[in-house]
Amino acid sequence: MSHGIKAQREKRIDDYLDLYNYAVSIKDEDWQKKILAELSAPAYDERTELRMQQRDELISYFNDVNQTLIFLYRKLQSESEQASREQLWEQIWTLKRIRVEIGKKMRAFKEALSS
Repeated sequence: MSHGIKAQREKRIDDYLDLYNYAVSIKDEDWQKKILAELSAPAYDERTELRMQQRDELISYFNDVNQTLIFLYRKLQSESEQASREQLWEQIWTLKRIRVEIGKKMRAFKEALSS
């Protein structure tokens, strides 16, 4: 498990323990039971958290590819030399293929998380 996921999980547990202590201090037994149920059956297991982190990384990569495509299109508009234009088009098509692959992976993550 990555450090970021572990830290998030520990923070979530700490928050629930703080809430539990408060529920004890105000003698709200129903709330105490609900909090204990949440702590004993977390909403997300470690695999789901890892998938969500991987999905977030894919989204970031997808956005980076899009920004690079915008840059290349702008550069293409101002480029007059044919050899440079062809090279830019090759880079654009490569990035478009990468973006399609990222999109497929993102859909797979979405399906995995919703199942």
